[in-house]
Amino acid sequence: MGKKAALFLQSAKQVGGLMAMAVRYNGKEPDKRKGASQEEYALPFEGAWTVVNGGVDKETSHSWGVLTQRYAYDFVVLDDEGRNCPPDADPADPASYYCYGLPVLAPADGVVAEVGTSCPNAQIMLDETVHFGGGDIRGNYVLIDHGNDEFSCLCHLRPGGVLVEAGRHVQRGQRVGFCGSSGCSSHPHLHFHIQKGQSFYTSPGVPVRFAGVAAAPAPNYAAADPRPVPPAAYDDFPPFLTRGLRVEPSGGE
Repeated sequence: MGKKAALFLQSAKQVGGLMAMAVRYNGKEPDKRKGASQEEYALPFEGAWTVVNGGVDKETSHSWGVLTQRYAYDFVVLDDEGRNCPPDADPADPASYYCYGLPVLAPADGVVAEVGTSCPNAQIMLDETVHFGGGDIRGNYVLIDHGNDEFSCLCHLRPGGVLVEAGRHVQRGQRVGFCGSSGCSSHPHLHFHIQKGQSFYTSPGVPVRFAGVAAAPAPNYAAADPRPVPPAAYDDFPPFLTRGLRVEPSGGE
């Protein structure tokens, strides 16, 4: 199947899934007051990264209208000037980005339910449009079953960057892959969400309760993202994250 056909098929499945979830939940989808994750999750990486998409309200949501990704997060590494790669680097080269190739970790104990391993990196378009790289919008990904019908989805891993296979037991903090830019990706980043069910198409996302996290507003964040962050959004931490925060594992983890 060609890339365009694969993208059309996945888009159709997403639309069908949205319709099914609308009927199932009838306006009572999970939210931060009723339906947040039962598990407390660790950050799926080492060191300091910045949230550039995501939050638990409509104003900060990654994709409010797409229920599976409503509470998703996109993480990148930014320097203190708000750049995602050095100023003298080639922005068209995925390897130029600070986060590219960094380890991706299991956010909690679980069993690998699915992996995707066949996607190349997407071409980086300097106008910030998204180029579809491969046959799956998730790119190379790892889906982990943590019990209680909660599955973590870690997406856009680099080609050859998936370290586990379906059926393998993993522990919190274990390396499962490496950050990349495969699938529907504008530039290297880690997409992370928790969904209530295994299906990418019919499982709603749930607000992620994080634990063991140190967070503060990222310096010069506006250089990376001109969208204002509602001041009240920072009040959701802990346990919820929002775009504009620089986050890293706290000393206790």
